[in-house]
Amino acid sequence: MEIVEDDESEVRVLCESRKNVADIVLLAMEILEDDESDDEFDAELEAAFALAACKLLRADRNRVSGYFQNVTSRYFDFEFKKLFRLSRETCDLVCERFRRSSSYPKAVSGRRQISAEETILIALSYIGNRSSMNSVADRFDVTESSVVLCLRRVLDFLMDISDEVIAWPDDAELARSKTRFLSKSGGKGPRNTVGCIDGSHVEIAKPKDSTASYINRKKWPSIILQGICNDQNKFLDVFIGFPGSAHDARVLKESPFFAEATSKCGDDYILGDSAYPLLPWLSTPYRDNGSSFTSWKKKFDKYHSQQRVAIENTFGLVKQRFRRLYLIDAKSILQCCKIVMGACVLHNLCNAERDFMAELADNPHIDDVGNNDEDIGITSPACSESRRQMIAHHQC
Repeated sequence: MEIVEDDESEVRVLCESRKNVADIVLLAMEILEDDESDDEFDAELEAAFALAACKLLRADRNRVSGYFQNVTSRYFDFEFKKLFRLSRETCDLVCERFRRSSSYPKAVSGRRQISAEETILIALSYIGNRSSMNSVADRFDVTESSVVLCLRRVLDFLMDISDEVIAWPDDAELARSKTRFLSKSGGKGPRNTVGCIDGSHVEIAKPKDSTASYINRKKWPSIILQGICNDQNKFLDVFIGFPGSAHDARVLKESPFFAEATSKCGDDYILGDSAYPLLPWLSTPYRDNGSSFTSWKKKFDKYHSQQRVAIENTFGLVKQRFRRLYLIDAKSILQCCKIVMGACVLHNLCNAERDFMAELADNPHIDDVGNNDEDIGITSPACSESRRQMIAHHQC
């Protein structure tokens, strides 16, 4: 059963609190005007006066009464999508799944029950933008603790469905992906591409523990989002949370996908940049070593890049849609990882509904942050080089 707040009682309490603050202000002014008052006491009183004034202002600060009930429904569709980063239709689907999930309480005691729809919009306001918790709380006329609670519930829900939403495709979809990847390079180049892999750095607030390991080579703290996508910019696999100082290849080696790659890819392969080792299931470009960088190697790299750009575009799309990923100021690394995972799940849900952002250009996202000079002890088998040469000579 929903417990609805008593609006009249809430207004009465607010008025009483404002009256108390006003009384304190008047008393402070009278004492400060007294010639016999003590200087030290006056200083303390001025501080109290400032605090009281802040409380008085806080009560009126940008709060929008009835924002969810009366305002959000009046937005034009393009306004709704610009604010919450999802179309109404996609948002409705997410709300319905959330309402049926164990993450949404069917009843609460001692406080107003925030509906599933409002909970989702509160979370989207935070994940999709760079607004502070205060700003989100003010917009929805709720407390900051309510925003924290709503965000936690939605992130838990998105984590619960992540294995379903971000999953390796079946054989039929892999076959379609190979055809579409090949079309990206004009019918030339790698013919068995089923995905592309790369790492993207997500800036975070400087952590209290192991700070140095999170500082990337650009000298700012980050965690790494390793993503594998298909030709349609859908995530097939994500691995999140390695410190920003880590090498892309090391992140891959430590990820669950590394142990599963042979069975998942079979005779096919994913594409990665030169930060990764050349493996039977991972094709990388040739390195430009001067005179040995022949014309056929250049052609191979050109077609390889035309297909591989899919992962750079995918990172760009998810970061531009969910702007919180430009800087996550959460207090714990775990919370940062949950926010990134939540954004990736939402990205795939939008992708499935063909819910695209009109203002997001299909430009590659290249953060150029990777630390790619570490030897992680992965040896490229000779068969991998032979296969790459065969592709370069006969398919380019």
